[in-house]
Amino acid sequence: MTNYCHLSYEDRKNIEDGLNDNKSINQIASEINRNHSTILREIDRNKVYYKPDNYGHGKKFENPNYNFHCDRLDKSPYVCNGCKSRSGCRKERYTYYARQANDSYKEVKSEARKGINLTPEEVHNINTILTPLIKKGQTINHLYLNHPDILDFSKPSFYNYVNNGVFEFGPLDFPRIVKFKKRKNSNKRRSRKEREILIGRKYDDFIEYTSSNPDLNIVEMDTVVGLQDEPDCFLTLLWRKSKFMLIFKLDNQTTDEVSRIFNILQELIPYDEYKKLFQVILTDNGHEFFDVNNIEFMHSTGEYVTHLFFCDPHMSCQKGMIEKNHEFIRYILPKGSSFKNINQDDCNIIMNNINSLCRDSLNGNCPYKAMLFLCDEEILRILNCYYIEPNEVSLNNDLLK
Repeated sequence: MTNYCHLSYEDRKNIEDGLNDNKSINQIASEINRNHSTILREIDRNKVYYKPDNYGHGKKFENPNYNFHCDRLDKSPYVCNGCKSRSGCRKERYTYYARQANDSYKEVKSEARKGINLTPEEVHNINTILTPLIKKGQTINHLYLNHPDILDFSKPSFYNYVNNGVFEFGPLDFPRIVKFKKRKNSNKRRSRKEREILIGRKYDDFIEYTSSNPDLNIVEMDTVVGLQDEPDCFLTLLWRKSKFMLIFKLDNQTTDEVSRIFNILQELIPYDEYKKLFQVILTDNGHEFFDVNNIEFMHSTGEYVTHLFFCDPHMSCQKGMIEKNHEFIRYILPKGSSFKNINQDDCNIIMNNINSLCRDSLNGNCPYKAMLFLCDEEILRILNCYYIEPNEVSLNNDLLK
């Protein structure tokens, strides 16, 4: 026999069919591979009672000595299934129906799952500790990784408790999912120069090159824009191995501004470290990245050090890691926010909070600590990067106020 488990609707249907065929409890139990006591309990728990019908039998009901009890109910299986006289019987009846039994089982299971499995003291502790952290914009994963002592139940249960109003905070206190505008159709064809730039730099070339060189540092590159009427935007660089991201303020979305940032990086980071960190860059087809020489070559010596590749058109998922990380920026600066008054110091604050956010994919570590496996902490200090303690991480629109 198998270990005990809940009966399925198919099991219950087999029980009903077996009873209707006058099979014994042992026969039914053997056919569905269950213990005979399980079958008996199932029948007893879900059998349906019918009162005797007095229609056309008035004299029987007037007779106090008339026996409405059927002897068939005194022996196994204690129900009327399989009785040939059942349709015309006017005695007490018990019948087992698989559909009705299964509906009753589902209702009991649903009721058993309602309510919360927390004491008032546990709810109070969660409210006291987590409410100020959630108001800072910290994510569920970050909270679970840093407070396992009070969040010792599953994440689905946590969401259910939040939705049911168990805690002082509610669903609207958590970062909202970024909503993207519908992609605009463009009939513009690439210029001949742009098509020549893509030769040897397409996504298929990227796959082939990185497959042959699996240990390379891969950096995903992109821009984040503010208001459409404003030229200000961010340049973002993310290392796949560590999910560490740098954010730079651009005055406009042009190749000159991108070149300016790479010139700064090459001046700040020692030559050997720069070559190790920027081995491969994957970006989209934005016009600001088409001056490939300023990205692939050292500005001081003209040496070719970085392999630049472009995603396929309309396939931002090919650099999905940086696209996902942009959601954290949108927690602080939602879609439609102006970047006009944001300076580089603000960008540093944003990126350091994001890089200190713990991730499940990093085994509970944050990108800042993971990046220390790729470079020295001194390099991060030069880039104005620093670590923020878990309870101090903030990812909401109050961060820059």
